[in-house]
Amino acid sequence: MRFETKFDRWIVAVMIGGVALSLILPAKLFFTGAGPHRLPLWCAVLPWLIWAGVLPCILPQYYEVRTEGLFIRQGWRKILIPYATLVGIQAVSDAGSAGVFSTDRLLITTREGKCYVIAPAEQREFLDHVSQRTLLDQRGSGIGLPLSPLTGI
Repeated sequence: MRFETKFDRWIVAVMIGGVALSLILPAKLFFTGAGPHRLPLWCAVLPWLIWAGVLPCILPQYYEVRTEGLFIRQGWRKILIPYATLVGIQAVSDAGSAGVFSTDRLLITTREGKCYVIAPAEQREFLDHVSQRTLLDQRGSGIGLPLSPLTGI
């Protein structure tokens, strides 16, 4: 099943504003100049080249619960995480650096110690679908490996 990415409006607005400023301001300074000198052409073109490289790295984004594992698509990055390697998926809420556009995020951890941050629009439904395909139990606002009956760990 496919799950779309959640986009917080304020993060999208900040991103669009940053992109617009980084593209418009150098072009304006190239054509109108600042003082007696105009900005070199490469300064006006460079932001366009940078954004042409960055956007394919972050868009499109979606997540799929497949029979063979959890599939994450973030731009050109395609990751398939086998269910057997999942240790836990925990809800986190922060605005820290990540390739997602929402503060309502899920932190996925694997046995290899790898961590992935995703932001599905329907978190509860996503967690339910993943837990149906794994041995992970519901835990608070996430899912994780079952607790040991003797140690509680």
